[in-house]
Amino acid sequence: MLAGRESVAVEEASEAAMASGANPEEQTVEAGAAAANAARPLTWRDIRGTIRRHADELISTEAEAAALRALRAATGETDGDMERHTMRQYLIAERIADTRRIPYDRELLLCASFLHDSGLYGPASTGDVYIKDSARYARRTLEPFGWPEERLRVCMDACEQHHAFTTRWWMATEVELVRRSDLVEVYPELRRFGIPRPWLKGELWRAVPRTGFWPATLDVVRTHWRRMLPGMFRPPAPGQSGT
Repeated sequence: MLAGRESVAVEEASEAAMASGANPEEQTVEAGAAAANAARPLTWRDIRGTIRRHADELISTEAEAAALRALRAATGETDGDMERHTMRQYLIAERIADTRRIPYDRELLLCASFLHDSGLYGPASTGDVYIKDSARYARRTLEPFGWPEERLRVCMDACEQHHAFTTRWWMATEVELVRRSDLVEVYPELRRFGIPRPWLKGELWRAVPRTGFWPATLDVVRTHWRRMLPGMFRPPAPGQSGT
């Protein structure tokens, strides 16, 4: 009986993916992954340094699959440095929330994690400050799924606010979770917000390799500093976003 339900789930997910008009073979694989993960997607509790993990294992909805697909389209890579950064950042956010028993919208948080740096790359860029382009790209990616404007706005705020110097708990929970987890992922020696060092370095960085992170980051900064430094640490105030 369980096998029958899984077969139906894969078939339905495949049909939904094919309807999007993207590459049929790629979409069929993603649809199968989404259906297989729907009952039990990867979480931070599953992370062991002895087992290599991939972003597809996080996917459980079509919107999440679209966000990951959009990230890969922007970077031109699958399982590249940026994809692994967003995966680690999401798992850190998930652990911060679960440890503190903070309720959150998993789909929204994962989509925001995948897309928060996407504006650095050509397909997502308009030439504006990259955090704003990331928010615009998130809107274009997720609007087709019929998200209410308020929910969509939270995802965009998470992209725009993730470099803010001060807490964003007064905004939606997911906004501050993205901000904190990105800080832990990039500067673990500065702030960890209760994330244990042994788990971070001994488990997460092995399961989702961080090798090459800083060379890749410095390369991005050298290439895009004109769109990064002006405004990236001065996100727009709520209600004043141009996106």
